Amino acid sequence: MIVEVASSVVLDTAFAWLCKRRIDYADSADVWNVRRRWPELKLQLQRDLLHGQYRFSPLRRIQIDGECIELWAALDALVLKALALVLNRRLDFPKSCYHVPGKAGEEKRGAKAAVRHICCGLPSNQFVFRSDIKRYYASIDHAVLLTLVRDSIDDPLLLDLVAQYLHRTVDENCLYSTVTVGISLGCPLSPVMAAIYLEPLDRRMEATGLTYARFMDDWVILAPTRWRLRRAIRIVNETLCELRVEQHPDKTFIGRIDRGFTFLGYWITEKGVTGVAPSAWERFQERVVRLYEQDAPPEEIRRRIGQYVRRWKQWVVSGVREVRGAFEWPDVFPGHIVVSRLRSISNCCVRPDELLSLCLGYCCIQYIGSELG
Repeated sequence: MIVEVASSVVLDTAFAWLCKRRIDYADSADVWNVRRRWPELKLQLQRDLLHGQYRFSPLRRIQIDGECIELWAALDALVLKALALVLNRRLDFPKSCYHVPGKAGEEKRGAKAAVRHICCGLPSNQFVFRSDIKRYYASIDHAVLLTLVRDSIDDPLLLDLVAQYLHRTVDENCLYSTVTVGISLGCPLSPVMAAIYLEPLDRRMEATGLTYARFMDDWVILAPTRWRLRRAIRIVNETLCELRVEQHPDKTFIGRIDRGFTFLGYWITEKGVTGVAPSAWERFQERVVRLYEQDAPPEEIRRRIGQYVRRWKQWVVSGVREVRGAFEWPDVFPGHIVVSRLRSISNCCVRPDELLSLCLGYCCIQYIGSELG
C-alpha cells in the first residue's frame, strides 16, 4: 500500500490539493518552497516513503482570533493527504458512515445523503436516539485507534506513518510537547481516522437492522418499538465504553420522533425536515454579527455578509427535497433573526457595544436584502 502512496499519480493529486488549499498563505510560508522545488522534492519524497525514512516535522499550534489552529508543514500535509486518498480508496467503510467518500458506482455520501436516509426511515419508526461524542477528536485513544488500523492495514511502512501522525510533537510558542491522546484538527487524514475509530459502532448498528446514519461523530438511530430502541442504546453504550469515549450529555435526545430532533443542522419531525435546528440559527446569527464587526471597509463587509448569507441559504435548501417547502424566506430573513435577538434581550442586561453591533448588523443586512431575495 505504501507503493501506492508514493506513486506519482497520488503525490501529484495531493500536491494539487495543497496548492489550492494554501493559495492565500503568506509569501514566507513553506508551501511556496514546495511549489518551486516540487519536481526534485517529489523524487526525494518517494525515496523516503518507500524506504520508511520519512519523518513528520513538529506540528505548529497557533491562536488566531481566539481560535486554536494546528498547522502541519506543507510537505507533511501533502503526505497526509496522499495517505487519506489511498486509505479512502482501499478501505471498505460501512455504508452508514456518511462523511467518507463512497466507492465508484455507490450512492453518493455526505451530510445531505445522511439526512435523506433518516427521512426515508421516519414513516416506519416511532422512536429516535440522537447523540454524538463529547470532544471527539480530542478524546480518541491512540492505542485503540492503532489496533483498529492494524486490523485493516498490514503495511508496516504505512502503519509507521500513521503512528507518527498520532504521536505527534506540537510546537506552541516554542514550547514542545508530545500528544498522547486525540487526533489533529484540520488534517486531511483525520476524517479517515475518525471513520475507522467508530467503524465497530457502524457494523454493530447495521447488524440490528435499524435505520441508522452517522456523519463524523453525530449519529441518529430510528426504532419502531421501545424495546428495540433500548437494545440499540445498550449496544451503543457498550461500544463507546470499549472505545474509551463518552456521549455528549447536552446533545443526546431519546424519545418519540414526533417531538422533533436535530441532525446536521436540520430540525426533523415525523413529517421530515421542517426547519433549521435552533443551534444552526444561533450560529448563523452570530456569524453575521461577527462579519459586521470585522475591521474592514463598509463595501467589503457588505460583500462578505452577502456572500455568507447566499451560501447559507444554498446550504439550507440544497440536497434535501423536504426543505424547500418548509420555509417562507421573508419570514426567516437574516434581519428578522437580528430583530428577534434584539427583542429577546430588550428586557435583559446587555452591553452597549453588543446592542450597537446588533443594530448596525441589522441595518447592514437590510441594505443588501434586495439582492438576497
